[in-house]
Amino acid sequence: MRWLLVSAQHHPTHGGIGTYVQRFVACAAKAGWQVDLLTRPSDRLPEGATPHLIETVDTQPEFASRIEGLRAIERIRPYRYGLWSKAVAEELLKLRERFDAIEFVDSQAEGYAALTSDRVRERLHGTPMVMHAHTPMWIDERIAGADPSRFGRSIYHRWERDAVTAADGVLCTSALLAAELPARHAPTVLPYPIELSERPPQAIERRNEILLVGAVQPRKGVELWARSLSVVLARHPKARAVLIGPDTPTSPSGTSMVAFVRETLAPALRDRLDWLGPLSHQAVMDRIARASLLVVPSLFESFSFAAAEALDRGTPTVVSSCVGIAEHVEGLPTVPAGDVAALAEAQCRVLDDPAAARSAALVARESIRVRCSGAEHLRRREAFLQLLGARGCGSQTGVDTLDALDAFLADVEAREPRSSVVS
Repeated sequence: MRWLLVSAQHHPTHGGIGTYVQRFVACAAKAGWQVDLLTRPSDRLPEGATPHLIETVDTQPEFASRIEGLRAIERIRPYRYGLWSKAVAEELLKLRERFDAIEFVDSQAEGYAALTSDRVRERLHGTPMVMHAHTPMWIDERIAGADPSRFGRSIYHRWERDAVTAADGVLCTSALLAAELPARHAPTVLPYPIELSERPPQAIERRNEILLVGAVQPRKGVELWARSLSVVLARHPKARAVLIGPDTPTSPSGTSMVAFVRETLAPALRDRLDWLGPLSHQAVMDRIARASLLVVPSLFESFSFAAAEALDRGTPTVVSSCVGIAEHVEGLPTVPAGDVAALAEAQCRVLDDPAAARSAALVARESIRVRCSGAEHLRRREAFLQLLGARGCGSQTGVDTLDALDAFLADVEAREPRSSVVS
């Protein structure tokens, strides 16, 4: 099997998609598949993949002088996404290798041009082109309450939807996400490949810490968690809460979400919430391994690598009903999304009886071993591919998408303040 994966993100430091890419490459290469990766240059490319590297003008140092102007006309995001999507499609036109399938991740509409271009579709006739949906931005930004009329969101949200609709098949990690996708055919639910440690986690001394790992933004349920901590920290005076991940300007006032989360707590409890910012992947794993509890209270999470990593280490984990991993793991403590009282009570149960909670985590760990193994993932992926064929779906407008993107990019550049344009 020769599989071409298209993803600008390819390392755990890039987030969930980067973690997925690394995990998929590792399990596919181990099984003897040949995996090609069309991505951006970096010093963190996953081992086992044959890279095809693309650079665009927005990665060059001189582009920094243009960012303020593009932001001023509210086109920085679609301009950069358009550059990358077009570059991906043009690279596919150049490649002479043949693939059993080409897979695009849904981040930043990077498959849009290739999936909807007549020229690309004709060049790759007979090769299934599939979309792997993780959490498209139209879902993420809707949950965050972002204004779709600002910052070019309506443009790249349309590109994302068009790419999903044009794909020959769609993979996603949960029925939760599948219900949100406008595919021409039902998405196939396939959890991420999770290769657990060979040995069960050893009994180690745990810090009395409750962890939340992820970007500090509304979709991650951080405000709900902070409100629950008013109960949890009061009932467990020796416990501390630890937040790991980058801050975002997504508070109700448009400022620091970390500051807003801290202010949600009663003044007497605020010094028991530690924000560590973004850490290296290994540092996060070390922290998870010694925590009393990991909490994933997201308002929407298509899977949750953090939960899988915690269970692998025998760390008790509580998730909301809107976290996709709960569909694949039996016995995982789950609370209704948005229910602060239930979230507080679930955390207290773990802290009240840590031995029972760790025993339950080991049972959940075995469920992951069966349902999310790399071998099972590849078997189901092959079955998915056999049912597809290449249907093909061009632009349907009479104008090839590559030409339309050329016109879009030129229009943005024409509107861009001249002082920011690099000659």
